[in-house]
Amino acid sequence: MNLSYMIAVFVLLTGFVAEARPVESSKIMISAANQTAVDAGLEIARKGGNLIDVSVAVGLTLAVTNPFNASLGGGGFAMFKQGKDPVRVLDFREVAPKATHPKFYLEQSQNDASRTGAKAVAVPGMLAGWWELHSQYGKLKWKKVIQPAIDAAEDGFPLFGAWVDRTERQKPRFDAIGTKTFFKKNEASYAPGELMKQPELAKALKRIRSYGASDFYEGRIGKDLVKSLKKRGGVITMKDLKSYKVRWLEPLTTDFKGHKAYMMPPPSSGGVVIAAALRLVEKAKLENTESLSANEFHYLIEVLKLAFRGRSLLGDPDFHKNPIDKLLSDAYLDPMVKGLKRKKAIQLKPLKEKTFNESNETTHFSVINDQGEAFSSTVTLNGGFGSAVVTDKYRISLNNEMDDFTTRPGEANMFGLIQGQGNEVVAGKRPLSSMSPTLIEKDGKIVLSLGAPGGPRIITGVFHALYRYLVRGQDIDSAIQARRVHHQFLPDKVIIDGNRFAPETLNELKKRGHNIEPGWMARVYAVGAQNGRLQGAFDSRAEGAAGGY
Repeated sequence: MNLSYMIAVFVLLTGFVAEARPVESSKIMISAANQTAVDAGLEIARKGGNLIDVSVAVGLTLAVTNPFNASLGGGGFAMFKQGKDPVRVLDFREVAPKATHPKFYLEQSQNDASRTGAKAVAVPGMLAGWWELHSQYGKLKWKKVIQPAIDAAEDGFPLFGAWVDRTERQKPRFDAIGTKTFFKKNEASYAPGELMKQPELAKALKRIRSYGASDFYEGRIGKDLVKSLKKRGGVITMKDLKSYKVRWLEPLTTDFKGHKAYMMPPPSSGGVVIAAALRLVEKAKLENTESLSANEFHYLIEVLKLAFRGRSLLGDPDFHKNPIDKLLSDAYLDPMVKGLKRKKAIQLKPLKEKTFNESNETTHFSVINDQGEAFSSTVTLNGGFGSAVVTDKYRISLNNEMDDFTTRPGEANMFGLIQGQGNEVVAGKRPLSSMSPTLIEKDGKIVLSLGAPGGPRIITGVFHALYRYLVRGQDIDSAIQARRVHHQFLPDKVIIDGNRFAPETLNELKKRGHNIEPGWMARVYAVGAQNGRLQGAFDSRAEGAAGGY
């Protein structure tokens, strides 16, 4: 069996990005943040694992290789189609602890209590998600599926540039335990290529191998988590952990250009916003514009601006009635299309409240096989290394997911997003998210699985990739690499894709009233099926790997 890889290396000192190349295979294809995670999935596939076994192995290994965005102390969403079953969606998002309430963060003396420290931590759902998926749909024994993650933690894995960059940037936020975990004995940073071993985390994973997820939610690992948080002022209890439940949801679907798109419903805002944007594209007939022209980008900006408008109306469906039908209705969208102007940007009230630098600390992976099955999952700690709290005994990085709630009414969260009342803090509630794992079906078969990390820029990253693939007919690699724009309604600001736009295009957009600022874009990971071959691609804007056989 021949194994093909596609690796892009981001050189931190120069900012150079190696251009990704398409990769193809016949039996299975995986696209993820690093080669170690891809290898884990392929190892399980070779041992006879099914789609879910492979995907869970990738997710568990990412918890080792990516403690800054995929730790067991986080949560996420997964969407998949396996066998003859319909597309299924699992929500293993974190939930607010019982002790929290709408005014919880207004009562804290620490202004950034929802972002840094023990009070920022929501009840993790990551392990519950992987355990549920394997229990319901896995084929191999659990001990086989988790073994690649144990090996990565115990034997070590070669560090990649993003790991070194993120640990260095977050170093001031760590206490002694975090520093001891992610730096050398003299507090010096590791270098790319060095072997990283995590013996304490390996011990936790071995316990999970023996006792399952219950050890995290009811046993020693959970007790270590609660004790670690309590000594730092946190409020999560063993009762919070024991009461955590994953949630099965129905996918949000929309038909577009002869395909059926399966997207995340709330508590993700991504599916609703992307569906609205695709419908606006169709109504506005954007295919009649010249590809990659100033005119096309003008309309893409306007479409995104309008699609994001309804985001603040969304929230956890167990606590909030979401007006999804209204936001995707012709009655709501048609007047927007009529209001589009060829030569002038729609003027919006600029955001006056304080905004914060966006984090991009999420990760995504996609899997597809020759059986027409596919898996798409986005997982997160929210910010880089989440709350910056690392548990004392087992060294698990914990999320700062509480900042995804409306913690301070009228203020933007760390992603610059204004949150609505439907997203206020309530015990047991899941915060609104931008994570957007997506599957695309044609003629009854999955032809594309994709998603991205990057806060609200996830939504625009996935949207742009779908637009280039479905409207412009580009292959998945070209669709991912194409330059993009980002607009999230508020603030009224267009983020352009670094320095990838011609001055003439930018000048024309400015003439039309767009407030332009260069910035980073979400990193899309995708796999697909075309002409009897499986394809894998990832974003050359950052590190990644795609491999299959």
